[in-house]
Amino acid sequence: MQNNLNIRYSLVSILICCITLACGSKDDDDSNPSPSANATFHVEKNYLIDPCGDKIVLKGVNKMSVFDEGDPFGDQYFPEIAKTNANSVRIVWQTVYNNGSAAPLTQLEKLIQNCMQQKMIPLVEVHDATCDLGQLSKVVDYWTRADVVALVQKYEHALLVNIANEAGDYAVTSEQFLAAYKTAITRMRNAGIRTPLLIDAPDCGKNLDVMAPTTKELMAHDPAHNLIFSFHAYWSKAAIAFAQPTFIKDELQMAADLELPFIIGELAAYGGWPGDGQPDYASCTEKGSIDYITLLKEAASHDMGYFVWEWGPGNGYYNYDPPKLCPELDITTDGTYQSILAIPIGNATRGWIRDVVVDNSLSIKKTSVKTSYLTNDFACK
Repeated sequence: MQNNLNIRYSLVSILICCITLACGSKDDDDSNPSPSANATFHVEKNYLIDPCGDKIVLKGVNKMSVFDEGDPFGDQYFPEIAKTNANSVRIVWQTVYNNGSAAPLTQLEKLIQNCMQQKMIPLVEVHDATCDLGQLSKVVDYWTRADVVALVQKYEHALLVNIANEAGDYAVTSEQFLAAYKTAITRMRNAGIRTPLLIDAPDCGKNLDVMAPTTKELMAHDPAHNLIFSFHAYWSKAAIAFAQPTFIKDELQMAADLELPFIIGELAAYGGWPGDGQPDYASCTEKGSIDYITLLKEAASHDMGYFVWEWGPGNGYYNYDPPKLCPELDITTDGTYQSILAIPIGNATRGWIRDVVVDNSLSIKKTSVKTSYLTNDFACK
């Protein structure tokens, strides 16, 4: 999701740094790599495989961790997310806070540890290049810093790396996308990063048609052949009305036909294009509504995972004064699983949340599977 829909908190970085230095991770922390965990997740055709050799289909939620001043390490919300039965969390991270100060790696490490302690795979994305392919190289500068590489290597047995959130706007071509990500892959592998690398589609994550033609060449380019491709399905009903009625089915079939691993990195019932002449925040109304049911069904037909946007609370358009809040995209109202169960079934604007997380036969609760590798604390036993 774009930055202006994400920003809620004005983080106090000095306080966070003091907390992390005072109570930072210990060498004997249960989330530290076990001696037997010396491999990474890897891909085979369209599947993700854990280090013990078992297939895992990612099912989880997005969490705007870097913006969360109230619970900056996820001490409260990761246990609540785990109640959904999610096997992974897409952790939103930035190189700097919105006040311009550097986001400390001690905070990121604690987020990774807390996610792992709940037996969920941490998928870390860097948000700095959202909708801007020109910023991708700066994001890769961050990933290839010696201290960041060391952190990734420390947790490579459990970690997935989403290189950049939604890098590229609507004007990016397949050729530009291919060239930019070839360079990114080369730099990150040369730096010693061995985890699966996840690549978001351009056009702020939405354009699968631009990314799809590049995927096989990108996979061949990666010396580890260990890539996952992601798209953010903010395809509103209004937009699909201008395309073929089977747009969602056709797009996911196109991805599946490539026999490469794809996921829906952001799935929601709102947040789509609301129509010409509408303000951007109208995406949080029926005008920006998305056919999430068809997305769930088509993803399931291809064994394709998904991450629901976003745990909340705090979604909104903060480029307005006062901000235009978007509770339709808040999975929770207070960070708790109980607040999901409190949503009335069939509620007009928030019923979709309970449906996709808990009640639907294709929901996270009913379909997410944790392999023995996860339940054994990221070790093969």
